[in-house]
Amino acid sequence: MNNDVLNTSSNAPVLVGIDGSEIALRALDRALTEAAARKVPVRLLCAFPVAVVGDPGLEQRFHDAVKAESESHLEAAGEYARSHAPDVEIRKVLGEGDAARAVLHAAKDACLVVMGKRGKGDALRGRLGSVSAAVAAHSPVPVIVVPPGTHEDDSDAEIAREEGRDGKDVRVSDDEAQGGTRTPASEMDFSGSVVVGVDGAGEKNPAVAHAIQYALSHDATLSLVSVNGALSGTPEWFQDQYNQTYYFQESLERLSELARTIAEREPRLRVTQHAFLGRPGRVLVQATRTADLVVVGSRGIGGFTGLLLGSVSQAVLSSAAGPVMVVPSGR
Repeated sequence: MNNDVLNTSSNAPVLVGIDGSEIALRALDRALTEAAARKVPVRLLCAFPVAVVGDPGLEQRFHDAVKAESESHLEAAGEYARSHAPDVEIRKVLGEGDAARAVLHAAKDACLVVMGKRGKGDALRGRLGSVSAAVAAHSPVPVIVVPPGTHEDDSDAEIAREEGRDGKDVRVSDDEAQGGTRTPASEMDFSGSVVVGVDGAGEKNPAVAHAIQYALSHDATLSLVSVNGALSGTPEWFQDQYNQTYYFQESLERLSELARTIAEREPRLRVTQHAFLGRPGRVLVQATRTADLVVVGSRGIGGFTGLLLGSVSQAVLSSAAGPVMVVPSGR
């Protein structure tokens, strides 16, 4: 495992952002589960904004009001955590200023950050909030982003369904050479699995190492997913031709070898492999509909090329219907 992205302290807490919203409670539920699995504390963080209005009296009243509200959010979250996970130690931190900066500063001492996909200040439904986006892009430790429940806001699930209907992404059949049927990505069921996007880096990609450890600690199946396909923007006739298996046989062989290597090294772990034709982001978004967790690197290579927060991780976080872990790539 790439220790450059891990807090090596055995008691480093799980950090969770709190803002009084329903989705923050969902994030807290996830944080409590993760902390119990790791046997570490949960640190609750709520940050309140600072206003500069040119009137000292008004500034002080604003400061006192938002501070009191944040303290109330922390107290309520603490009571909720103690009632739902009495064996998990709870720590509370009140931050001042920009929420993303406060989380990133506290993340330096954490083993994991858990964030709601959108908070109170994010008005765009079905999309990634500004705070969670900033934290996922810059965190020194893995970040799990939790979407709203469908009873609160089903826009995330609907976006994933729409992408599945519109996309042409398919799983390559295991008996492709004998004319096996290709299954649409939208029809795949990854229940009970930790899905990780695999690129040309293989196990050198920190996301793979984290996915292995997560699957082991949560008694889940590890599902390795690779995606091949013609470059977008190329003529349809070229894409149809490129989708013939012999064009990406080497990639399929690398995926099989990676699955064998992991299974031999971790005999307790059930490992499955899935090769798709299509677009990586779209395929992984479909996986979020059923998987326990989808794991992506903040950046990738080959089929998962991106920037600081890569194109694939951006696409997955934006449209995910389920929890996504973003693992920092090597800097």
